[in-house]
Amino acid sequence: MSLARFLEVLFKRGEVVFRKKPLFGRVDVPDPEALRVLEAEYRRYALDLPGKAPALNAEVAYRAGVLLHDACWFLLSREDEDDEVLRRINWEGTASMPMQHFSSDLCLRFAERVHRRAKALNPEDVLVKALEGVLRRRPLSGVLCDIDEPPAALEFGDHEGLMLLYAERLAAHSKPGWMPEGRAREYVELVHTRRRASA
Repeated sequence: MSLARFLEVLFKRGEVVFRKKPLFGRVDVPDPEALRVLEAEYRRYALDLPGKAPALNAEVAYRAGVLLHDACWFLLSREDEDDEVLRRINWEGTASMPMQHFSSDLCLRFAERVHRRAKALNPEDVLVKALEGVLRRRPLSGVLCDIDEPPAALEFGDHEGLMLLYAERLAAHSKPGWMPEGRAREYVELVHTRRRASA
């Protein structure tokens, strides 16, 4: 199954399907068809974000799609060497700009399922640790996961829609170490106030 088809099924049905071991693609040579799928889904996903959505960073979105694809395979296969898992589930750098957060979240919002299932099998598994390393540096997606360590950084470029989305996710997946400061914290307090009022 191509990366484009993997993403189409994921976005339309929320499912992951592998017929056989995939051919792992190069992250530095984006597949045009996969990019088309990502761009179409981003236009739809951006409608859910309050305010003006950040522009799509196609390179970031593609990297996230490849990483999610590989993580799903490693969860199912369990036959690959640890070194191969670490090589594929590795993404240096920390999201700080709005487009980095939202473009990676297009695919990494689905990583919670992979992380949860891998952790249930073995909390010390290399896939679990590798995913946590990636998601702690991309906290908009990482906040959805049961990760003990705090995020590497919580900087959303003062984007109100992203701060609100993060606050809503944190309220649903409370983790003390993931509480932001500054304006982002005000959004967390706002969400908690709304929840108490509607209880």
